[in-house]
Amino acid sequence: MNKYESILTNAITKMATELPPDVYSALEKACEEETKEVANNLLKTIIQSIKISSKEKLPICQDTGLISVYISGKYVKDYLLIKEGLERAISKLTESGVLRPTIVSPIKREPVIGNVGMSEPEVYLDFEGENSIKLMMRGAGAENYSTLKMLLPSTNPHEISKIILEQVLEADGRICPPSIVGVAIGGSPISAILSSRTALFSKIGERSKVNEVAEWELKLLRAINSLNIGSMGLGGVYTVLDVKIRLLGTHIAMLPLAITFGCWALRRIQIKKVGNIDEIVW
Repeated sequence: MNKYESILTNAITKMATELPPDVYSALEKACEEETKEVANNLLKTIIQSIKISSKEKLPICQDTGLISVYISGKYVKDYLLIKEGLERAISKLTESGVLRPTIVSPIKREPVIGNVGMSEPEVYLDFEGENSIKLMMRGAGAENYSTLKMLLPSTNPHEISKIILEQVLEADGRICPPSIVGVAIGGSPISAILSSRTALFSKIGERSKVNEVAEWELKLLRAINSLNIGSMGLGGVYTVLDVKIRLLGTHIAMLPLAITFGCWALRRIQIKKVGNIDEIVW
């Protein structure tokens, strides 16, 4: 066992069976404020299910999905060790049942044994970021409606908001709302998608440091929650728990827009150095 296998095993197990405190608190708040009876009962059921999963160490969701890993800062130098430990951890957790065998080949749909192989799990490197290993577990419901659109450079913020609202309406209850929406505007097609996804590592309620963007996030949050999609698409006050927007420098002749959804089971976790010790943190 290399030095990262054990902590990655523990981090993935925790990510699969518990919910980050900020997401759990947001669901509790939504339950307290939800006025529609069906939606309120659904939220109560979700919260109760989370408690059971945490106590019994069972997956929060039956779809343990794709695991994406973002290695940044000084951890990059240990990339090969981390990747080896990650693959061993995922394979063993799949065998033990903590993770479900969800990965298949794209055409023949044949199982990828142990959820490892054919470029899975996804690993991304950031040489300049904070010293951390960030992990996210992505179910197919949210992934199927995450999207990239290449807009005309003249597209204004009002039109962008309309496109985001239309995508939420198309997704409806299929992404297991109440969800979290990550949005990236600009960059390249690749950087926009990555940025919209990594935006979901930001805690619920944290706003952009750019005032205009923070106001846009809140405006979109209110607009989406007025759509009455509600929990699991059955109507209600809470369709989303939060909206995150990231702006990236882009080419003069293009305007990428990436939208990434996180379902209510937003499973994310980090490994960071505390002193000289690697620790698991939310």
